[in-house]
Amino acid sequence: MERTLDRRKFLALSSAAGVAAIAGCGGGGDGDATTDPQDTTTTSTTTTEPQQTTEPSLDRPDPTDTESALIQPATLKEWVDAGIVNTDDVYEDRAVVLRVDASNYDGGHVPGAVKWSTEDSEGPATLTETRVDGLGEAQKLVPSGSVIDEVIQSAGVGPNTVVVLSGDIPMYNARAYWTLRYWGFPRERVKVLDGGPTAYEEADKLVYETPEVPESNYPVEDFETPNYELRKGLNEMIQLVDARNAGESDASILDLRGPDQDAKIAGSVLDPPASYTDGMFTESVPWKSAGEIEDHVFGYDDVEDGDQIVTLCHSGFKGTLAFFALDGILGYDDVALYDGSWKFQWKQYNGEQDPVPNDTWRTDIEGRTEGEITATEQVSIDPELNEELTELAQLDANQVKKNDIEYMGADTGGGGFGCGS
Repeated sequence: MERTLDRRKFLALSSAAGVAAIAGCGGGGDGDATTDPQDTTTTSTTTTEPQQTTEPSLDRPDPTDTESALIQPATLKEWVDAGIVNTDDVYEDRAVVLRVDASNYDGGHVPGAVKWSTEDSEGPATLTETRVDGLGEAQKLVPSGSVIDEVIQSAGVGPNTVVVLSGDIPMYNARAYWTLRYWGFPRERVKVLDGGPTAYEEADKLVYETPEVPESNYPVEDFETPNYELRKGLNEMIQLVDARNAGESDASILDLRGPDQDAKIAGSVLDPPASYTDGMFTESVPWKSAGEIEDHVFGYDDVEDGDQIVTLCHSGFKGTLAFFALDGILGYDDVALYDGSWKFQWKQYNGEQDPVPNDTWRTDIEGRTEGEITATEQVSIDPELNEELTELAQLDANQVKKNDIEYMGADTGGGGFGCGS
């Protein structure tokens, strides 16, 4: 199948576009979402030092200049040999290698690599957070800005740094990639090492010492505006399904829980998570080629080139495999993750809960779910939120994005967003 993909190396989204997607109803980039008159997402940031940009020298590789976000071990070895990995000057055009599966760090890592970590935890534990979203707290959601600030500052990330994710587990690398993309990193500044340290060992020797890390005080507030449209909150996901049912959206939904599920989101495609890597996605294996991924995704009858594509899974990790394959490898510009997940959010909003979610939020009515859902063990419905939140197309119904906008220093201002606002 012949397709034209947008392989832009830099995806800079304007502040207005970010907030316009706060609670849109699944039309992707077709203008369904409306902008609130009080939209003030142009962030005023204060940096301790001026951001500097430098032109790479002719004999110095430019780590932003790669065909996709997936890089090969030989490419990273060139960067290591050229001395641009974990340099002392955080303002340089340079690379920082982060070991996402940090518990394996002491078993050998790429020269110059540091752990994906915070003061309190490391690795996958810092890739999710329990946060209020919808009518109650949900587990495994995108980590807040303060967590990501700590991760990138502890790694010495500066304004011109390319982050290379080097874990041996593709699923964790993909989740880290999506997290940084959500928090504003453009594609050109987030890379994934194909095959991880195990593959790198075939190109060069791994090391065991922990390098010194230069001091950095750069927060996410000083980088690009967060890519809010790369994440779907529960309110957005319900709106998207309702719009599909009404024939008002052509969005496609990929459910990476795999086949043979008893229930699923209405209209979703059950997609085997192992479709994107050459082997199990929990092992040190390379990613499939762009051509194989393209043939797989667009081989589904319900998925068309140009559709908005939303991925999800059981708990928020496997869904990022398809997200990275589309966004990072293919350069597909209209893909998002529903990170509330099937287990920890969607199947919990049913008539067995006490209190029962108001009908605006119930996922077991209005043709929103195919099959029966009765789970109640993962979400406690907040009675006050259940009384207050009776409209989906408002920022208050998407607390994660509202809090993240406020963290970035923007005025949320109240008012509605999305369909019907």
